[in-house]
Amino acid sequence: MDSDSLRQTILENSRRRVAEDRPVCRGGNGTGRRDCYWLYVVTSCKSEPNLQEPIKNPARFPWHEVKKVDHYYLSVDALTQPMQVKELTAAYKRPGIDG
Repeated sequence: MDSDSLRQTILENSRRRVAEDRPVCRGGNGTGRRDCYWLYVVTSCKSEPNLQEPIKNPARFPWHEVKKVDHYYLSVDALTQPMQVKELTAAYKRPGIDG
């Protein structure tokens, strides 16, 4: 991984919607929930965790949308090797016939 990918914060879609939500926050200041939503970021988790200063109203930043794409893969060996058919033998006895 490059250093840039280690310096990214991910915000799930559902959390972003909450951050952008606009109902009046308790306290009635009229600014909506944005004043009530904080993002807590911890850096250097692998070595010495460090809690950064909490970020008020993270929805104001230019978040970049990431779309996950489901995909499938096929081993190249599956294309180059002949197919093998194997039949399992059942270990059972037929009543009245096999004794």
